[in-house]
Order: sequence, then structure tokens, then C-alpha cells
Amino acid sequence: MGFEFRIAASLTAGQRQHIEQLLAALPQAADGMPGTDTRLTEAGLYVCQYLRPEPWHGLDAVRAWLDAQGVDYAVAEVDD
Repeated sequence: MGFEFRIAASLTAGQRQHIEQLLAALPQAADGMPGTDTRLTEAGLYVCQYLRPEPWHGLDAVRAWLDAQGVDYAVAEVDD
């Protein structure tokens, strides 16, 4: 059980750097985002929440940022 998805996006070097900085600042401690794996890949952003059936709470914020940046993107749930 969990929620896993990929956001495929064509990001500029500056946008990738911005996202990398945001991810580096995320709290990784047990009281931060337990059971959540979020990372930047060559294709975009990957998010997996282990043992949590509800969608990632940050998805709306990521979509809003991508829209504001004028980035074309696609969100796909991973069903492996």
C-alpha cells in the first residue's frame, strides 16, 4: 500500500537547481516526512509514500510552481 508517482517535466538548469535546493532543505527526520522518498531524476520528479494511501500533500504546490514557471509536465501514478 502506498502512493507513488512521477512528474515528467522538461526543466531548465536553473529550475533543476531550484528543485534540488528545495529537496535538500526538506526535513528527513522521523518528524518531517516519514516514509516519503522524493528525488529529482533526469525525467523530472519522483515521489513515493510508503504505507500511505492518500496522495502526497505537496503535489498541488509542485503543480502550481510548474504552472507559474510555464513548464510542460505530466503527472503519472506508478503502478508497478
